[in-house]
Amino acid sequence: MKRILLLASLVLMFLSAKGQNWTLIDTGAGLIIADSNNTRLKIVWRSSVWDARDLHENGALEGKYKGNQLFAAWIQGPETKEYLNGKGIPVWMYRYKITCPDGKTIESELHDFFAPGFSYFAIDLGTYTEGVWKIEWFIHNRDTGQSSAVATTLFQTTWGKQGKKSVDSFRAN
Repeated sequence: MKRILLLASLVLMFLSAKGQNWTLIDTGAGLIIADSNNTRLKIVWRSSVWDARDLHENGALEGKYKGNQLFAAWIQGPETKEYLNGKGIPVWMYRYKITCPDGKTIESELHDFFAPGFSYFAIDLGTYTEGVWKIEWFIHNRDTGQSSAVATTLFQTTWGKQGKKSVDSFRAN
């Protein structure tokens, strides 16, 4: 009887783990509006070329562009209730790695998605005024500890002038 219960619990664990597939819906960089409860993300404008001077002078880096728009990067997957573990906690988390125009990289800690399945972070341009930016997105399984790359977002910044898209240096080998 104990063997049957053990076998049944292993089958149930396998089936619940198999159902934990995470699917990317969207990712990008641009101007967003997120409500105060993070229940809704509105993408106002997405582009691959941004005027850093305009973003800075008009408050986009502080979330004040045209009132409440923020220059940010986002990732969207399924609602968190679609991938809960046996303890009722969302299995999937995310992290990102930013490559700045000069090649410097910044890696985030692990973060949880908001309940609707999206997350975002404000992009801090620092002192970089021109160049190509790369944001690599990874999902992380809380239960197994495994991470996987799921998307890459590229964009270029200029300073007060229209630039040409120049992302060749980040193409995959």
